Amino acid sequence: MSTKRLLLVFYILPFILNAQKYQGLQVNLLPGFLIAHREYMANMEAHTFGLEVNYSSNHTGWAQADEGYKNLRWGTGLTYFNMGNRNLNGNVLAWHIHVEANLKKREKFQAALKFGSGIGYLDRPYNLETNKKNKAIGSKLNGNMQVMYKAYFDLNKKTALVLGAGVTHYSNGNFKRPNLGINMLHLDFGLLQKIKFIEDKKSKRLRTLFPSSGFEIMAGYARKQIAVADTRFFNIYSSSLLYYFKHNNNRNWRMGTEVFFDKTYPYTLFNEASLKGVKAKDITEVAVKIGHEFMFGRLAIVTDLGTYVYRPNEYKKRVYFAIGFNYCFGKGVIAQTRLKTHMAVADYFYWGAAYRFNPFNNQVPSPNQNW
Repeated sequence: MSTKRLLLVFYILPFILNAQKYQGLQVNLLPGFLIAHREYMANMEAHTFGLEVNYSSNHTGWAQADEGYKNLRWGTGLTYFNMGNRNLNGNVLAWHIHVEANLKKREKFQAALKFGSGIGYLDRPYNLETNKKNKAIGSKLNGNMQVMYKAYFDLNKKTALVLGAGVTHYSNGNFKRPNLGINMLHLDFGLLQKIKFIEDKKSKRLRTLFPSSGFEIMAGYARKQIAVADTRFFNIYSSSLLYYFKHNNNRNWRMGTEVFFDKTYPYTLFNEASLKGVKAKDITEVAVKIGHEFMFGRLAIVTDLGTYVYRPNEYKKRVYFAIGFNYCFGKGVIAQTRLKTHMAVADYFYWGAAYRFNPFNNQVPSPNQNW
């Protein structure tokens, strides 16, 4: 081998190793502190300790994600938190999925911003008889969200040290009162062990899941309480019609109208008679909204900003915000989840099913058509 070729190999070798795709396991210790973000939660403040075990990878197998995002990481796993006061705060076990957006990449270092969401089980929620001093959460089943800064330091080809800091949140979206939520600030000390390396080949090419621009129709459902003392549940229904269009291979914009049917508008506490003879105009919200979605293969992170053009009264603020996930099953069929809030006040979680189509495009997608 000539001297020039040898120098070339040594020059590109770090980039080849650095770009290698892998599957791995990540174990993280999460020491932190439960914050009383409301005055009447002060009795719940405590030091916390968490343990997280994740499947972690920088390869999805989806062309749209692997080729569209530079140095993307993703994972799924379990998180356990001891929230500091066994009898009052209890413990929580959660399953989640997450993605990590690259902030900075060097030969043996990467900084990333992690966003994750999932479902958690809390063993000591509010209970009028056994745990009435817990003013934060009224249900055992809760949604969870996590935002973290993470730094990876390669110790060798297979192992990396993980350091970071972030916040983990648990709440139930008013499914059951109280619903102030729990916020924990914590550090992250962990190790990433790469257990399987993936051959350097092109990502799997997905078939077209829906047209690159077109319409989306959706039907949704939510369930919530409005007071701790009044345990009545309310079923809330919604529907929307949106137009979406492609910004690039990873992002879509969306706009349209949304309608909600919410009986909490005419209802007064402990008064079931207030729901008798209610007219449609007394429970109907009509809104217009704009939104954005980041696409990661079949999964998308969605944010929407809406304003009511009609609402029965000023019981809720005029502007609302929704954040959640879409999962596309193919042929335009999508499952959705959203947390709807008015400023910093959560309204409810709602789940939906949607269908995307383009009535003006009669072209049948090729079975091998890419994103």
